[in-house]
Amino acid sequence: MKVLVTGGSGYVGSVLTNMLLQKGFQVKVIDFLWFKKDIPLINLNNPNYEFIKGDVRDSKLVEQCLHDVDFVIHTAAVVGDPASKKYPEITKEINLVASKNLINLARAKGIKGFFFFSTCSNYGVANSLATEESELKPLSLYAESKIQVEEFLINEVNDLDWIIGRLSTVYGSSPRMRFDLTVNDFTLAGFKDKKIDIFLPESYRPYIHVYDLANVIINLINNFEKTKRNVFNIGFNGENYQKIQIANAVKENISDLNINILKEGGDTRDYQVDFSKLYNFIGLKNNYNVGNAVKEILYILNNGLVSNPMLDCYYNTTPDL
Repeated sequence: MKVLVTGGSGYVGSVLTNMLLQKGFQVKVIDFLWFKKDIPLINLNNPNYEFIKGDVRDSKLVEQCLHDVDFVIHTAAVVGDPASKKYPEITKEINLVASKNLINLARAKGIKGFFFFSTCSNYGVANSLATEESELKPLSLYAESKIQVEEFLINEVNDLDWIIGRLSTVYGSSPRMRFDLTVNDFTLAGFKDKKIDIFLPESYRPYIHVYDLANVIINLINNFEKTKRNVFNIGFNGENYQKIQIANAVKENISDLNINILKEGGDTRDYQVDFSKLYNFIGLKNNYNVGNAVKEILYILNNGLVSNPMLDCYYNTTPDL
């Protein structure tokens, strides 16, 4: 199978691309390389890999990229609440307009299947365990844009088979590393400052390691006849964590860590998510949890595998978009 991965050099996309290649897929990537520029070098000598530097807003280029492709995995987006707040117009252009255009081009090309990256942030604040049928309460433009594309796929697209994946908050190491994600951020703060600042420490969110996420997506694609035209919460039962639990996981590895509770902050999301549907379809269990991911990030930092974790390329709100 030949797969087009939009944003395939990003935090999730680069890990997913590498795993697809390992599993025997042919992979074509389109990415503008807003962040780290050298990610394609990892695979350029692989005959099953093709890289196109380009913008998903470029309709002509996207149409060319869809030639001889069986499946599209659409990861390209302005990702996260802070980034969408900082770049609202670009968020609408990429997350909404370009996504709908890509879907329509895939329909016209007769693509076999389409995987859309959505987010569990769609639930916003939930008083009970959120299933795929729960009310959506977006608290950011990021979540709103994802919901609008979900609705487009569900209500208007009958000639293209799709999967919608509502992702847990991702963590762990990647060729295009990010230090603005909660687990990675808290671990870096503990390493660098011996202090973690937390707003709403008892608020919950689900979390998933980037490796586990890539593994889930490939399993959903490999079982596409069974999984198509479904919405899935992407994560694992038992992997909903309070912020204070993540901070305490860091403290287990940095004994002199100070945890500072803030009275004010911007992120009010608070939801726990049920992942039973995903497990019932593909039966996967997680390889990682927050505890061993903290050790993974500390290993990276202690061994200088990221020489300067404060560089702009490791944060989604800092590039010149």
